[in-house]
Amino acid sequence: MTATNHCRDQIERAMERLAQLQAKELLANQRREAKAQETAKREEMKRRQRVADLVFLAGAHALDDKELEALLTNHMKGRAGSLH
Repeated sequence: MTATNHCRDQIERAMERLAQLQAKELLANQRREAKAQETAKREEMKRRQRVADLVFLAGAHALDDKELEALLTNHMKGRAGSLH
């Protein structure tokens, strides 16, 4: 009987350890995902800043928003059309 109880105790401890390891792995995965999302967000903010800087360097900041949007949209449509 004590051998059976000993085996049960070992199984219970092993299951608790497994649950702890799984929880630790889940947290590590969540941290990794959060870090990846934060990195992507920072890269997107850098990209947006570079685009804004290019608008100023090109002198396009003097255009009103509608005109700038229309020019860029037309350019992208023409560019997409030339790729096909």
